[in-house]
Amino acid sequence: MRVAFISLFKRGLGGGESRVAHELAHHFAAHHDAALICPSDRTGLSEDNGLRIFGVRSAGDDEFYMPVLSGRAVRSIFDFLDTFDPDVVHAHEPALMGLIGQVWAKMHLVPFVHTSHVLPAKVLNFGATEALDLKLLQSSFSELVARQLLSDFYENCDAIIALNHSALKALRQFGYKGKTFMIPNGRDLQNYEWCENADVTSQEKTLTFVGYISRRKNQAYLIEVLRHLPEHYKLQLIGKPLSPDYEQQLKGLCEAHGLNNVVFTGRVPHEDIPSYLERTHVFVSASKMEVQSLVVIEALASGTPVVGLSNETIDELVDGDVGCWLPKDTDPEVFARRIERICTLPQPAYDKLCAKARDRVSHLDWSNIIALTLEAYNELLEDSTPITEEGAGLANLISFLPSGEVKDFLTDKVSVLESASESAIRPTKDLSLSARMRALRRVPGSTWLLTGLTIVLSLIGYLFMKGRRRGD
Repeated sequence: MRVAFISLFKRGLGGGESRVAHELAHHFAAHHDAALICPSDRTGLSEDNGLRIFGVRSAGDDEFYMPVLSGRAVRSIFDFLDTFDPDVVHAHEPALMGLIGQVWAKMHLVPFVHTSHVLPAKVLNFGATEALDLKLLQSSFSELVARQLLSDFYENCDAIIALNHSALKALRQFGYKGKTFMIPNGRDLQNYEWCENADVTSQEKTLTFVGYISRRKNQAYLIEVLRHLPEHYKLQLIGKPLSPDYEQQLKGLCEAHGLNNVVFTGRVPHEDIPSYLERTHVFVSASKMEVQSLVVIEALASGTPVVGLSNETIDELVDGDVGCWLPKDTDPEVFARRIERICTLPQPAYDKLCAKARDRVSHLDWSNIIALTLEAYNELLEDSTPITEEGAGLANLISFLPSGEVKDFLTDKVSVLESASESAIRPTKDLSLSARMRALRRVPGSTWLLTGLTIVLSLIGYLFMKGRRRGD
């Protein structure tokens, strides 16, 4: 099977969403023909351990890169997809290159799959606003645009992958009525199997949180928790600040309360995380939203008990058998007492907790996730659901795009498709020409309008990120 994956993050940058996208593509490439379209310093094709990587020229900092979707870039993406000829296109973000990949897939009758890594009704609360520090993203207008973009994007997905029941419920509440698969995030569990259990008889007790330093991650609450614990309890916060102002606020909070036992490590290489978890007595989380947190999975995989406030991940994976689940409004002192209860267990009881933690996530190894993903792809490819005839012709829809290279290029593409013979359009597909033309009409006009807006904003964003990098 040939699958084209799309991610908006360069390898090694971004959070869990980026790691999942890149790891899924690399693991899939071990047994299938896989390609990954993602940001790069230049547009072109390379290879990494059997995975074809088509990079799109982008500008950014050490966290997020904005691709420049010029006419040449969009043409290059289309040309690559034409040559690669994927059976499935699978995007992890509903914008920019993901949207371009969706248009290509709809034009060529290729199933398009999207993994939802956010709660759609709260998409702007997942870090973009804080990371880019743009007031515009905090407006009600931005929320309206984001909801419209997601609605149209979802409408043109052949299936959406929900990471868990909470994610699936959020998709349905948002109004998505299409096909779904529930496939969780995968991890390389062997990277954590060697971790030994922490020694609860040691004097110093180490609490750890891994993730961006951000208001959504709510580290201020964890510092309040530490105020209710003895001085021999240490809290280490591992991760890069999304907003320097929030990090300074946290450090000011520590100074105001005389807390010298909070360690800000900054970002550490992901391959070093297991060694930090091995020395951790309790992994703590007060995050306000986590669709399916990789670090919670990794903590459990390392045999580290987790104490956390209710969110989508804690609700799914944490209970008294592997740590402690607590309501969102739990007083910090109550949270502290639950930590102490675990850290003062006899070593055999603590080891039992650690063993159950490992068992809780044993099904999340990438080998299992790849198998589930492949099943989903095959189901889509075997699906014979009739194609709707609603919507205007593709040529008319392209009229929504702003004038320029991209519009001219897509107009030429549609002209070729509409005048081609049945065998020339896609000889490997067993569909009549009329069925193919009905498929082309599935992309609504509003999606083309948003595609045009995406292209314009990508050029503005590219120049903005390029200028910001020079300013730094």
